[in-house]
Amino acid sequence: MKSERIQKAQSISKKIISEYIVTELQELSIEHGIITVTHTKISQDLWYIDTYVSCLNNPEKLCKSLAEHAHNIQRVLAKKIDFLKVPRLRFRYDESGESSSEIYKTIKDLDIQP
Repeated sequence: MKSERIQKAQSISKKIISEYIVTELQELSIEHGIITVTHTKISQDLWYIDTYVSCLNNPEKLCKSLAEHAHNIQRVLAKKIDFLKVPRLRFRYDESGESSSEIYKTIKDLDIQP
């Protein structure tokens, strides 16, 4: 698959996965708060879609909770995206939001006066 097609599939899969989490997995928001799909990455061999997620509460349990629903999400992806083979979903916690908030806090704590 060409890189532009992979990028388009990544964008569409991010949207589909996000919509599925919001509409079908509302019970997870009770435990984890707002769940955000930050980005997706499809492997070059099309075997996997790494889905990067973040949440407000219990981040250590989020990926495991989502992995329990991966098969159903894959079925939805298969119906909406024309893949030759449907890639397996893997969920990864995206720590970039935490890193940026820590950097902001550190800068703010420096309290540099001009």
